[in-house]
Amino acid sequence: MLATLVWTMFVAGPPAAKLLPATAKEMTAAIVAVDKALGLENWEAKGEKPCVDRGGLEATIKDVSREDARQCAASALTRGFPGLGKDFVLGISMAPIGPVTVFAIGIGEADGWGAYSCDPTRKCNPTRLDAGSKPAKRLRERYARSCAKSDTIWFPDRSAVCAGITASEPAAPPAAKPGSAPKPPPDGTPARTPWPVKE
Repeated sequence: MLATLVWTMFVAGPPAAKLLPATAKEMTAAIVAVDKALGLENWEAKGEKPCVDRGGLEATIKDVSREDARQCAASALTRGFPGLGKDFVLGISMAPIGPVTVFAIGIGEADGWGAYSCDPTRKCNPTRLDAGSKPAKRLRERYARSCAKSDTIWFPDRSAVCAGITASEPAAPPAAKPGSAPKPPPDGTPARTPWPVKE
């Protein structure tokens, strides 16, 4: 998958030598806006109220559906991002519990550049996708995985950045067999059992 992505980037031509400062700033601002809306990257601890309900701690944590995440992110992108769909595309990686991270991939004159969300104390500056740095490698991996999954949320859509890559359904976690008990460890101590379920 990553090889396909790298080959696609190579065929598309070399990335722009320099990213326009206005585009770089807008990419980062769009990522931060969606992070705040979805409650990602510790923005809630900074006083930002997300528009999705993730519940509280432990037993009260709620899963966020793909549709709820999409609507919430869309509300954060209603204005102030004229380059969205023209200079870059946003992707939101999903997990069974809800949105995980946000990233931007450049298109048009910004082709070959991208950025991904990070903690509020750091700068999430765009980087060249073909760079050898750790941030560039992380971005390439996230980008490739997201293109391969059908539950990734894209703004405006994936066509400009995932051409030739077929998205597949995420694998479902294996179901526990009914009545199966945990196996005891080799040392003979009793196996730990999960919390009892109320009938």
